[in-house]
Order: sequence, then C-alpha cells, then structure tokens
Amino acid sequence: MKFEPTDSQLEKYVNPAYEDILAICDEMNFQLKCGNNYIIEFMENVLDNLKNKEGSFKREIEIDGNI
Repeated sequence: MKFEPTDSQLEKYVNPAYEDILAICDEMNFQLKCGNNYIIEFMENVLDNLKNKEGSFKREIEIDGNI
C-alpha cells in the first residue's frame, strides 16, 4: 500500500470507518447469527469488489482522461 494517512486523517476518517465496519459486522452477526466465517467470506467479497472497482476506475481515467 503506497498511501499513508496523516494522523489527522487517521483520526477523522480511517479510525471511524474501521469502527463503523466492525460495528456493522457485529450487528450482522447478532441479527443473522451467521458466525465469523460468514462475515469473513462477506468481507472478502467486499474486498474483491473494491479491487475490481479500482481497476474499473483506473480504466475510466485512461479512456476518458478527465475523470
């Protein structure tokens, strides 16, 4: 990973996002009783989706040039 957030960015954006994601996973497990293995699989799918989106976004920039 090339990006390194500043302390301010960590405090304002990264840490709250991390806490929100964990809270969502906890709530999902509480409501669905799905267990951590399902949550992990779910998060892996989210990560795969993000990786594909980043690739799509990069291709859009290369094609359109003005995004």
